[in-house]
Amino acid sequence: RNGIRKGQKVRFYSGQPNEKGLPMEPFEAILKILAEITDNRRGQGKQYTLHHLILFSILAMLTGANSYRSICTFIEIRFQDLTDIIGLRWQRAPAHTTIRSILLGLNKDPFERAFRIHAATLDAKSRGDGVRVVAIDGKALRGSFDNFNDKKIVQILSAFASDSAIILGHLEIDDKSNEIPAAQRLLAELGLAGEFATTDAMNCQKKTFAAASDAECALIAQIKGNQPTLLEAATAIAAAFPPESTITVDDPPRHSRSETRTIDVFAVGNALEGSEWNEHVAAIIRVKRQTFLSITKTGQWTFRGETAYYACPVMPLAETAAAAIRNHWDIENRNHHPRDVSFGEDASRIRHNPGIFARVRSFALNILRLNNATNIPQTRYALSLGHMRALQAVKFM
Repeated sequence: RNGIRKGQKVRFYSGQPNEKGLPMEPFEAILKILAEITDNRRGQGKQYTLHHLILFSILAMLTGANSYRSICTFIEIRFQDLTDIIGLRWQRAPAHTTIRSILLGLNKDPFERAFRIHAATLDAKSRGDGVRVVAIDGKALRGSFDNFNDKKIVQILSAFASDSAIILGHLEIDDKSNEIPAAQRLLAELGLAGEFATTDAMNCQKKTFAAASDAECALIAQIKGNQPTLLEAATAIAAAFPPESTITVDDPPRHSRSETRTIDVFAVGNALEGSEWNEHVAAIIRVKRQTFLSITKTGQWTFRGETAYYACPVMPLAETAAAAIRNHWDIENRNHHPRDVSFGEDASRIRHNPGIFARVRSFALNILRLNNATNIPQTRYALSLGHMRALQAVKFM
């Protein structure tokens, strides 16, 4: 009487690998990390387990999803495979409104902790030899403004390891503040002892150098007009003393552009004695750029020259300083650019708790970098065509 009725659909659940031969192993390690994220929902409202839903969102991102609706579409199309692989008893795929509601309800702090644990594991597997440089820079989520509720654009500060191309962590910048205190906190939290950190001129602050010193990392920050006294002193030092080391780097012509950079490192000595900068700056780095630009219409070349100064609390070799300053741009070229062009971050109109979705993008981008993806759009497209076995071939940890 209570048995299976005629015509009733029955689903059988077994261990992994399942009857389709699709093993769960690629997802087990990352699921353990995601399971540590706090679920604030009431017990009665947990129809969809949180860590599985986050994993499916990351998988959807890897295959080209850029919104709640596209994540929902991915889960609907791959629903049978996903539930079979994980061994879930979900009756149906969650609606996009359900996915949005669950992700919007997450607390960013435990989500960030899980992200940093995963990022540290990936970074340890991908880091190269030699001097290590971590670039710190902020990015605005341009579509996150909400005029109706008088909310400004959300800004997120990120740390990016140039050798492994892994995003190490984020901090959301308070709308009544700026990225300066956020950078100081990020330096204190990430454990960058023995490494170089690079920032733009905004973070050329005495407290930021002090925070880096407390974290036992060497900060290289550009000096601009926001620190006129230090900029004047740096210019005078470079004019009065010979460099401790120097190097010239020639870039081959690319995109109608050819550049030569000369990097000189000067010892500060007693030049800053009596200044508040004396305890923070041991070296001044001067970068002279000579750039030739080709005008396509006329075929002629134009010349542009500029000189930039940087402060550092240690005395690096010119070769090390040149690599650190050059690699700072990796955070723009290998993080910010693919986020906007491939993941559609600038175009996204997520206004409520947008930092969570930004971190899901970072999860996906880090996984793609771990798998040596150089062309992010092409790799995502290939994964979208490759069925579940293509995703299971991806390294997640």
